[in-house]
Amino acid sequence: MVADTAYYDALGVPPTATELEIKKAYRKLAIVTHPDKNPGDETAHERFQAIGEAYQVLSNEDLRKRYDKFGKEESVPGGGFEDPSEFFSMIFGGEAFVDLIGEISLMKDLTATMDITMQEMEEEELAQSAEEKLNIHDEEVKATAGDSAPASETHDPAAGAAPAAAAAAAGPSEKPTSDQSSGTSTPRRNFGQQALMDKSEEEARMEAAGLSQEEKELRKKEKKKGLSKEQQERLTAFEDERRKAREDRVNTLANKLIDRLSVWTETDKGKDVSHAFEEKIRLEVENLKMESFGLEILHAVGQTYVQKGTSFLKSQKFLGISGFFSRLKDKGTLAKETWTTISTAIDAQMTMEEMAKMEERGGEDWTDEKKAEYEKRVTGKILAAAWRGSKFEIQSVLRDVCDQILSDKRTRLEKRIERAHALVIAGNIYAKAARDPEEEGDYMAFEQLMAEAMSKKGKDEKDKDKKKKKSKHDHEDTHSGKEPVEETTV
Repeated sequence: MVADTAYYDALGVPPTATELEIKKAYRKLAIVTHPDKNPGDETAHERFQAIGEAYQVLSNEDLRKRYDKFGKEESVPGGGFEDPSEFFSMIFGGEAFVDLIGEISLMKDLTATMDITMQEMEEEELAQSAEEKLNIHDEEVKATAGDSAPASETHDPAAGAAPAAAAAAAGPSEKPTSDQSSGTSTPRRNFGQQALMDKSEEEARMEAAGLSQEEKELRKKEKKKGLSKEQQERLTAFEDERRKAREDRVNTLANKLIDRLSVWTETDKGKDVSHAFEEKIRLEVENLKMESFGLEILHAVGQTYVQKGTSFLKSQKFLGISGFFSRLKDKGTLAKETWTTISTAIDAQMTMEEMAKMEERGGEDWTDEKKAEYEKRVTGKILAAAWRGSKFEIQSVLRDVCDQILSDKRTRLEKRIERAHALVIAGNIYAKAARDPEEEGDYMAFEQLMAEAMSKKGKDEKDKDKKKKKSKHDHEDTHSGKEPVEETTV
């Protein structure tokens, strides 16, 4: 019997759950409840923090024992609870891959950007609310004026014409006087007076509509559109910080990669040394492939190493023609990866919107089984989108890392060629990494979820293509006057 079950309830597991079950439950909830995946949901951040807090306690053997015995108060970590957003990176390799790819910054960058842009969205909503208040006020004024107008016309039909006649009479006499006294300044003064009158009228409208000072300021800003100066400064500062962090990441990884390759490049590169270097890489793969998304990351690293190493080696051959075509192929691969990343994100968004519509519609068809099926599919597609984005980032950073160690003019060409050969050797081993059937377990649930979601997407696309082809074929038969051929059996 445990003293408190709140943390277990937060993760949706029983108090008897194993360490593996707790890890699986947390990772699944971390994806679904992450604030980036729930824009507009004010409770998302709170829920995400709650499951992060629960996981930090229940994943630690000592803290879990204290929690089971005494409850929450006695289970708080000595250094306090960590930021749960850091746990999101655990899904894609975690600490094990830091020396190879650095820290994936995709989610942190998205969160920081959203913090800035969400402020603009909130301000736009408030400005829109202010505009609606003004419209309601204007309609009320028009309605009041409409009711009073007939009465005024009945009592004094000539009243409306009198001011116009007076103005017409006064106009010619006032204009020369004004011209004589101030010369050409009259138009400027009239323009300024008109602007002041327009401004005063706008202020009066906002006052009459009951707008707060904040709503007034936001309405003025809405007319100008775009980000505020403060937001632009924050975005610029964030971009500078992100650029600096990326440069530091590339420099650090480049130095680590040179050290890793030096096991082969700084030797006689004999058969025994080459074999030892390959075995060292294979041993590294054996450990890394068991991490969450370990295989996917290893394959991404391997592909990049082989591409960059091969391209550099080909560029050193006669006239470098083969190197040119190799670089051209690399650009084609990059374009394809970019498109795949974007289309996967769009697919995930469309599936989430489809599920939201079905849940809103409800009905007998929206059963618990149907909901669970959609939740599983959405989770898989969110994972696929997050992985595609992370893979794009990983390979982009590693391309810069490889370029740095292969294009450093301070290093003699022969040494850079040796580095390229070492990259190809290591890259081929990473790219061929695989798990044995007995190594596939429940802890690979996220890879399986993503694979199922992507395979279903591929199946759906094939079904659509078949239907289109069949429809086109039937259409052609109809217009050509051919009768459908019936199958006969003998």
